[in-house]
Amino acid sequence: EKDITKAMSYFEKISDKDAAAMNAMGVLYYQAPDVFETDPVKLLGWGTYRRDIKKSWKFLENAAGKDSLHANFNLGALHLDPNDKENFSLSKAYEKFKVSAMRGHPISSYNVGVMHFLGLGTFKSC
Repeated sequence: EKDITKAMSYFEKISDKDAAAMNAMGVLYYQAPDVFETDPVKLLGWGTYRRDIKKSWKFLENAAGKDSLHANFNLGALHLDPNDKENFSLSKAYEKFKVSAMRGHPISSYNVGVMHFLGLGTFKSC
């Protein structure tokens, strides 16, 4: 069974030194159920953790600052969230994907290619 509370307690112990733990915490805060969620199935395993976009950004930016290619990919994905009006940016998403693609992240490489092909956040180029 998933136990996010236990997972987060492990990540919190090492997060100030470990970019992977920071990245995981950022992803979990983003994927957590909304504060208004009442479906017990969707709440199962999350304990008291609820979606917190600001915490998600903070952890992912800190992990990216420690050179995490996964955090850069995740930040790129967050920049594409249409519900986050404050941070939505095709060009910033492209830049984050490009950083992780240059270091070998395959999905980021694909995203950079698609964004070039469609001219999203960068110049159109086949």
